[in-house]
Amino acid sequence: MIRKGFLPVFFTGLVSGLITGIILWNLLMAIRIDNLYERNKYLEGMVEDYRVKLEKLEQSRPEKEITLKGITVQIDIEDEIEKMVLEQAVKQKYDVLFGKKISEIDLELVVRVVDKRIFVTEKYQYQLTVNRVILSSTLSLYISARELSLD
Repeated sequence: MIRKGFLPVFFTGLVSGLITGIILWNLLMAIRIDNLYERNKYLEGMVEDYRVKLEKLEQSRPEKEITLKGITVQIDIEDEIEKMVLEQAVKQKYDVLFGKKISEIDLELVVRVVDKRIFVTEKYQYQLTVNRVILSSTLSLYISARELSLD
């Protein structure tokens, strides 16, 4: 036997379940979209890096001396987004070196470009310190970052 109050309670439960399901679905999709947006930004930065590298390499004359063909940056922070932003900013500082002869690059100046400098991201300020520099056909920078308080 069905009671009189059963149908309104049933439909109320059904509607509230549907609304809860829709809200949870939207939250899951929003998280997925945010992750895809971050990955898209990272990949756009990589494409821009490769485009700049290609232009610089095309402009450099083919010679027997080794020219700089790439830059890698390793920064020791936990937040992946902040790490990508800082790596991109540091790489942009060294874009002018692409295609130059390695013998013409002054390592002391390379270190001074970012050593003890403050870089500001959307969330934090970081003071970067260059730990190691390796120069071959690829310039490799190993950097430590210290978070500063925003004033």
